[in-house]
Amino acid sequence: MVRPVPLRDVIAAIERAYPDDSLDQLAAAVILAAHWSRLGDQLLDSCVAEARHAGLSWAEIAPHLGVSRQAAQQRFSAYVAEWDVATTFGADS
Repeated sequence: MVRPVPLRDVIAAIERAYPDDSLDQLAAAVILAAHWSRLGDQLLDSCVAEARHAGLSWAEIAPHLGVSRQAAQQRFSAYVAEWDVATTFGADS
């Protein structure tokens, strides 16, 4: 099981990095939040593509994402197609 990093630990690290500047703390938080948002999207894209490649249907995947089958397919089908091409022909092709 993956153990998430507690928010208080992230806040403490930012405060240690910028102990006397609230605006620098805010800027660091904005950068981290944007990075983690992109990373989270990439993680979901990859895992959904793996699930589809393993033969799971959109109806099986969707409940784990908390969306309808149609919403899951609309959100992820383009990435799954790109993933299929990259894995078939190689990422460098």
